[in-house]
Amino acid sequence: MAPHVPQFATFAIAACASAMPAQDADLRSRIDDALDLARPALIAHLKAAVRASTRPGELALLVLAAIHDGVSMDDGSLQKAIRKLAKARPNQTYDLALRLLVIEACPAFPDRLAIARKDARKLLRHRSRDGAFQYHERPSGWDLSNTQYGALGLRAARSLGIDIDDKVWLRLAREVGEQQASDGGFCYTEARTSWNTYASMTAAGIAVLAVCRQALGDNHRRTGELDKRIANAWAWFANHRDVIGSAREHWCFYFHYGLERAAILCDVTEVGARDWYVEGARMLVEQQLSGGGWRSLHGGFPGHHLSGRKGDAVPTSFAILFLRRKFQKQAGPITQQVVRLVNIGPRSKQKDVELCARQLVARGKEAMVDVVKALRSEIEPRRRAAALALEGITGDRFGYDPSAGREANRRAVRRAELWFLQNRN
Repeated sequence: MAPHVPQFATFAIAACASAMPAQDADLRSRIDDALDLARPALIAHLKAAVRASTRPGELALLVLAAIHDGVSMDDGSLQKAIRKLAKARPNQTYDLALRLLVIEACPAFPDRLAIARKDARKLLRHRSRDGAFQYHERPSGWDLSNTQYGALGLRAARSLGIDIDDKVWLRLAREVGEQQASDGGFCYTEARTSWNTYASMTAAGIAVLAVCRQALGDNHRRTGELDKRIANAWAWFANHRDVIGSAREHWCFYFHYGLERAAILCDVTEVGARDWYVEGARMLVEQQLSGGGWRSLHGGFPGHHLSGRKGDAVPTSFAILFLRRKFQKQAGPITQQVVRLVNIGPRSKQKDVELCARQLVARGKEAMVDVVKALRSEIEPRRRAAALALEGITGDRFGYDPSAGREANRRAVRRAELWFLQNRN
């Protein structure tokens, strides 16, 4: 049975499409370019994190970004980072939860189930008596940021077959739900009349309630109440739509990745008649540094910084995770069998080139915008993938030679473009 989707009146609901509408082709191209530029910066951050005394949560966030970005599991930097993460001894909620998210996404994680069980047991001890999370074990209070990641960590554990009692989800949903403010938004901790609700915590509140609702199932007695609370929180965003895509929003990168998770959990594509992904992606593309990374002037813990405009580890990871948009409504591993053109680099193996081409061919004529762009790439393996896809889609290479340069292939590329214009309908 398909999961129930509440019919919230304040925003549009649809399945998150993998492709943008045709009128957003330019933005899609800019996103591809941004991710292409970001890959070396991300790898550099991974290498630095392996060398340094990096906090386990920061290392896990970088590894998660690399997995979502499609970095091959054969990549030496990623392998070293995963091995270091497996040996880490996380003690705080963020660290435990983020490692569980990596374990969920990565079937090849060393001692996967044993470490996940240990982390889940430890994470459960980080709840207050009310059922929500703080930084350390047996806390006297809680905050919504730790609680958001605690809920996500337990969700990952549950997807791995680790039993999480329904009482955990019930207490968590009740405690967080009761702290929702009258305007539908959420604060960092208990709602108080002197506190203002804000975007990152409202997204966190939605995510926690949606995770609890998913765990409890459609037929639970609390479902109706949770749907109403989630709807009221989305109404808050409809009334504060300008925060979406704003680089000035407090905790900007953290917030937008939180928004991505909340929207995917709730099947939301538009908020207040705005496409949240388009607005956020446009902002992130504009904020990217020339060295491929990101820095935030309106955020918290930045992680380690790299020179050469490669940015800071944490906002760079959040930006890549948002742009990739691979968080899954139904928890499970991130497949490593998807190879996109942006993932094809100068040293890509032929098997990846061929797999990328097959996936482009499977998309059909829709993929031609990406194929034509790649035909002009300076990266030869990417040109090879595009040439194979061109032949698979059109039945013709139009004289294109991937071993030749751009000028030599100018006429062939124009012929491919003309074919697309004549056959795209």
